[in-house]
Amino acid sequence: MDIVSGVVGVAYSHFYIAEHVEEAVEGVDDLPDFRTAEPVIVTPGMLTIVSCVQAHDAWVTLMVAEAEPVQQTEQWQSLGSWAYRPISTGRMAISGPTTGPAVPALGWLPGSQGYAPTLTLHPSTNYTVHVYARGAERIPEPGTKPQWSARSGGSAMGSRTT
Repeated sequence: MDIVSGVVGVAYSHFYIAEHVEEAVEGVDDLPDFRTAEPVIVTPGMLTIVSCVQAHDAWVTLMVAEAEPVQQTEQWQSLGSWAYRPISTGRMAISGPTTGPAVPALGWLPGSQGYAPTLTLHPSTNYTVHVYARGAERIPEPGTKPQWSARSGGSAMGSRTT
């Protein structure tokens, strides 16, 4: 099982898990369609994770496992599952829309990694992305405007589904 973590600056209520693309691939520059109530928007080469808070720092963990992960704890809420197939290198990184790459987890956990995290997926494999959030219990109903809500952490776990 491969796992990486980092702290990302959420801005405009979202952040990205994006694939490093070395050459032009059709559809890669497509902007996510934010006119959806889905917490995850999938576009070629990128997953956009939507937060209920305008701006905050979030601890994010990416993990690849051979099978669907078991429920973490009661504090982690499943936001759903989405299909994803790498389009180029499969090298995925966490980044904020205005803050850039996720930073090392220094200060968030003892013994943290010390580098911007990337996770490598096999380009010819189909994945199912399972997204979990913690601290989301105050999220308002879809379609209503959040006032005092927070998602303090996130986790995207991919299981291979060839």
